[in-house]
Amino acid sequence: MTLRLQTILLSCILILPYFSFSLGITFYQRWFLQKFQFPLLVVSCHLLMKLLLSTIFRYAYHKTTSTPSIQISWEVNVSKFGPTGISSGIDVGLSNWGLELINISLYTMTKSTAIIFVLINALILRLEKATVSLFLIVFSISGGLFLFTFKATDFSTLGFILILTASFASGFRWTLSQFIMQKADIGLKSPVDMIYFTQPWMLLSVFPIFLFLEGDDFVTWFRHNTKIEYFQMSILILIGSFFAFGLEVSEYFVVYKTSSLTLSVVGIVKEICSLVLAVEYNGDIMTSMKLLGLALCMTGVISHVWHKYKTNRSIESRYGILGNEDNKHLTRPESEDYNDSDSSNDSTQVLFDVLNRRQS
Repeated sequence: MTLRLQTILLSCILILPYFSFSLGITFYQRWFLQKFQFPLLVVSCHLLMKLLLSTIFRYAYHKTTSTPSIQISWEVNVSKFGPTGISSGIDVGLSNWGLELINISLYTMTKSTAIIFVLINALILRLEKATVSLFLIVFSISGGLFLFTFKATDFSTLGFILILTASFASGFRWTLSQFIMQKADIGLKSPVDMIYFTQPWMLLSVFPIFLFLEGDDFVTWFRHNTKIEYFQMSILILIGSFFAFGLEVSEYFVVYKTSSLTLSVVGIVKEICSLVLAVEYNGDIMTSMKLLGLALCMTGVISHVWHKYKTNRSIESRYGILGNEDNKHLTRPESEDYNDSDSSNDSTQVLFDVLNRRQS
């Protein structure tokens, strides 16, 4: 079996669970949150279960392999895992809250705007040059989203703002996650380690908001329902927890083992599948305006993937980088000007390089 074929097979094995869990939890949570309207409580329960499951997996791995579990200092925990966990909590918490208020098609479209926030942050930080192609990418995605939501009868302003904010947090979350998992001196052994160290921070960012916004309503619900209903809701939350744990493990494996370019391509396919399933089975309505918005948004996303591909090829040819360049910290010659006008590094890769230099 050739190396390229092995790489493709490995990528498919890693991507299939991510694809399945991602689609599954989206539709499952949308269905469940229509029955049990406490999205932040559900997320808090999921985080507790993921912390428990990751602890069990780490203990089992330690016992079966006699390998000591990784330990990190409080300073690393606060400075590295803190921002990642808090942004992850905001992403997951607001995504579930918004999913209660809007349909799956709008949810999928809005979440795809994470690309815009990554590019805008890169431009503000001067990590990426402002070019016509980047402007057109941002314009296509944002314009497509505008057309998709224009005069929509099922539009929820609060739900839209929540998902848009979650989308912003998502871009920040995965930038930091990939950096931490690929930082050799931190020494993470697996995605389960990443989940274990980020869950407390995620819970810290979500649980107080649940108490403030949903606490009184949940107490009222608790007083007026039977033990059978408590048991049913607990089982459904538990099922969602396993979905969430499987999704997060598979997400981290895809980020760690394959390129972000691969993840972007899979993301496009997943979004299209979500929209098709939402129309076929959830009753979401696709008007001509929404279809035009979808086409414009997907054009922007595909253009972004093509831009990344061309950038990676340029980096490979210039620095002689081989293999999976998206999963490597790029090291430039020290004598070279970091702001070289010929450089067209992808924003994520430049950010990883900058962060790597600051830690060395």
